[in-house]
Amino acid sequence: MTSIANNQPLQVIQLSDGQNLTAEILPFGAIIKSIKFKEQEMTLSVDDPQYYLENPFYLGATVGRYANRIAKGRFNLSGTQYQLEANNGPNSLHGGVKGFNKVLWQVTKQSESEVELYYCSPDGEQGFPGELQVWQTISAKNGELTLSFKAITNKETLVNFTNHCYFNLDGSESINEHFVQINTNHYLPIDTTSIPLNEAALVTGTCFDFTKSAQIGEALSAAHSQLEAGNGFDHCYIFNDDSSLKTMATLTSPHTNVNLTLKSTQPGMQLYTANFVGAPFKARQALCFEAQNWPDAPNRENFPKANLLPEEDYEQVIIYSFSE
Repeated sequence: MTSIANNQPLQVIQLSDGQNLTAEILPFGAIIKSIKFKEQEMTLSVDDPQYYLENPFYLGATVGRYANRIAKGRFNLSGTQYQLEANNGPNSLHGGVKGFNKVLWQVTKQSESEVELYYCSPDGEQGFPGELQVWQTISAKNGELTLSFKAITNKETLVNFTNHCYFNLDGSESINEHFVQINTNHYLPIDTTSIPLNEAALVTGTCFDFTKSAQIGEALSAAHSQLEAGNGFDHCYIFNDDSSLKTMATLTSPHTNVNLTLKSTQPGMQLYTANFVGAPFKARQALCFEAQNWPDAPNRENFPKANLLPEEDYEQVIIYSFSE
């Protein structure tokens, strides 16, 4: 086992549904290091756990306190303005320089098919108010890897978690031949710093239309100002803001005939085509389906609620379902 800075072991936890699905989990960063379906790797994965101490591309990481971007790192809660560190151009991204992907989570329960991880984020960590206690349960059952999040705070704060797995269902060096379906008609266009513009846009008649299964490479080759803005797809597709479990998207490999279906209670899904990934991988070798709240929601009255109060529970579910 490899040691990290605080002398805790960088252990690898093995999960299995007892059939075709296995996963490897790292308590450091609550990272999904690997997902295999019928022994085929489904994600970008590095064998050496030591890699994940830096993990510059957030491979499989749990992202928080606030996934995605907050414009200029600023937000207001009940009349108090908070300033976060800018770690992505002028904006705050994925919780800051040392987000939840860079901390050691405690293993509180473990079985062959399930692990519960716990982290207590102190008041003021990375500039966020309130002591935030977070529990994440990752379980493998019937071809599905389910991520269940719960959080409570002792002071009003922001919460938005997601997982950052990069999916490639056949081990190829490009995602281009995979097919994508996304079950919504709207997405959020972005400015040159990847902050959403004021209005959602219809996908109809554009390369952003995945309401019917379409090849991702063909969409990426289209001429569209929004693809230029994100250097590819790095956009939030928006869904109903309710607590229902929604089937958001499907990814299919024509080479393995494996399907990944994303289900979540979240109101949005960031489609990211690994535009800025580098060695040991290649840009656009995989894609992320990041179920989450909408980017910059803390600063938008017309976006879904992003704050958590002491009397509330934050609860969200993300499911990766694999089939042939």
